[in-house]
Amino acid sequence: MDAVTVACVPKRTAPSAMAATPRYISVSRRTDIPRFFVNDFFKAWLAGEVTYDGGYGRSHTVSLRPGDVLGYIFWSKDFEPLLRHPLFEKLIATSNAVFHCTVNDDQELEPRVAPLESRLKTLRDLCAEVGPERVFWRFDPICKYVDTYGRVVSNEQGFFRILPHVKSAGIKHCFFSFMSMYRKLNNRGLRFQEFSGEEKRSMCRKMLHACSRAGMILYNCCNSEVVRFEPGILQAHCIDNDILQATDRFNVHRPLVAKPTRKGCGCHESRDIGSYSQKCPHGCLYCYANPL
Repeated sequence: MDAVTVACVPKRTAPSAMAATPRYISVSRRTDIPRFFVNDFFKAWLAGEVTYDGGYGRSHTVSLRPGDVLGYIFWSKDFEPLLRHPLFEKLIATSNAVFHCTVNDDQELEPRVAPLESRLKTLRDLCAEVGPERVFWRFDPICKYVDTYGRVVSNEQGFFRILPHVKSAGIKHCFFSFMSMYRKLNNRGLRFQEFSGEEKRSMCRKMLHACSRAGMILYNCCNSEVVRFEPGILQAHCIDNDILQATDRFNVHRPLVAKPTRKGCGCHESRDIGSYSQKCPHGCLYCYANPL
């Protein structure tokens, strides 16, 4: 059995980790489980626990029993396999769930994602199935790079092309960030560059204006300078106590404490069940979760 399967299939020989306090389960910030590992997820969900590779030779077993789970926070670039899975309707009928959907529009940065038209249709279908108040748009990250023709380009114009489609689906929350310049990104075949402060200000001003006109709230993730120079943009809590309370359908939510995962993160507590050993086949060149 390979490392990807081990990471998401329940391992009965591992000690069961029953949650002392029910918690939200993040699926997953480390890899795209809804797109590529959805069958493994549902096997674990039916079994009531999941064992995942925590790195450094460690594995962790987490309870997925209903009494131990407040709800699920799903992250994906393409929810089509999750949405079409035969157990999806049962999951949302019995559990809280919210969905962070990353929709960008730059094939050079995202060489193996589905066509934009297909992803937008899936986004509309997801909103129709679960309600747009439970679906969040991520335009993430904004990048500047030297393309294969030697031109300095950035991908922010995709935001304005996508926004009308997201608005028509009824989504009210948009999250974005500027790319973090991790050293390993130097090996991805593109030369990434930093934005100047003025470039960021200009983009943020235009994005905020567009979101305000569309009736959407704009949040920034992990760029502390953005909320200082553009106060109308809110600090992101991608796992957000207030939103999770507002979308709780089963009266199980409890107040969550802040538990950031990296510098500038505003997330509240959850348990992520993904693994960096589950390499995402999307192959996005900016991805910090890609181990290479």
